[in-house]
Amino acid sequence: MPDKTRDETTAALSGASSSQSRLWFVDNLRILLTSLVILHHIASTYSGLPAWYYTEKPTSGAAGIGLTVFLLVDQAWFMGAFFLLSGYFTPRSYDRKGPRAFLRDRLVRLGIPLVTFYFVLNPILFAGSYRGGSLLEAYLHTIGSGPLWFVLALLVLDVSYAAFRLATAKRPPRDRTLRPPTYLAVIGFVPALALVTYVVRIAIPMGFEVPVIDFPSGAYLPQYISFFVLGTVAYRRGWFHATTARMGVAGLGMAIAVTLVFLPLALSGGTDAIFGYGTLSSLFYALWDSTFAVGIVLALLTFFRRRLNTQGPLRRYLSGNAFTVYVIHAFVVTAAGYALSAPELPTLAKFAIAAVVVLPACFALAGPIRRIPGLRRVL
Repeated sequence: MPDKTRDETTAALSGASSSQSRLWFVDNLRILLTSLVILHHIASTYSGLPAWYYTEKPTSGAAGIGLTVFLLVDQAWFMGAFFLLSGYFTPRSYDRKGPRAFLRDRLVRLGIPLVTFYFVLNPILFAGSYRGGSLLEAYLHTIGSGPLWFVLALLVLDVSYAAFRLATAKRPPRDRTLRPPTYLAVIGFVPALALVTYVVRIAIPMGFEVPVIDFPSGAYLPQYISFFVLGTVAYRRGWFHATTARMGVAGLGMAIAVTLVFLPLALSGGTDAIFGYGTLSSLFYALWDSTFAVGIVLALLTFFRRRLNTQGPLRRYLSGNAFTVYVIHAFVVTAAGYALSAPELPTLAKFAIAAVVVLPACFALAGPIRRIPGLRRVL
């Protein structure tokens, strides 16, 4: 391991100083992931898929295909990365606060935005599609978690983690020790994840939405749960610091290789066959997205650690407001969709205009919103 990486790891594990132990590269990676969420939902608006509050049919088949490919590649890994980062910081929060304060904090920081969005904000977002009839029926039909399904899943995982810690409280505490992940462990994890994903998609195919709780990504549950668990392990073993640059390059190579091999094999059976139901194409697709997710996350973690491990005022503002952006972005994306509905422009032009306007607007609005009395503790 290079001396610089070893020194950073020692500082982080010992808590030598806040400036040394702060994981700026993780904060910067969170900025990227949050921006991708916004772009993902802008793409959903113009892809023609009925997956957003306001949608338009693409003006050309090529535009629709391009945006759909973007959505599929995004979906393959970026929410899993969010769960990995969330899992990483969970043990530290639990250790510092204890079970009661940890759960109380999670219920406040996650539960309040979730309940508010579920019963108030989500119906408001659907107001543009109201076509008359009973307001009560319309309201009951539109309550749901929307993009905050991630917050719902994270809340369940945090409660599960607390229950696990309480059930194993008599075990001797484990100190944080530097133990880099091995290539053998990565090679073993990927096919296991792919196999479980393939089996789950027989019952919960891609695109199937769990009713009532409004959970749109059940087909990716194996990835989300396992990445969260890996995040908790990564914290104890210092993986975010210990993972070598060489493994990051190997991860990028994995992601490229499976995209060239397994993705064409999956698509050769037709797009409908990749969704699940036990088809051979869905097996190839599970091999692709599982390997791609692991590979691209390894590549980004090591790249951000080596190249983007500092923050100035701008990045600090962006990372500090990332969660608020996640909560509010649906309103900005949807408003932009309605605003751009009148001009007769090509789909990709609308996507580009929306991206240029919505991304900075979301982050610009997040700061003032957090300054509203009482909201900072929640957002």
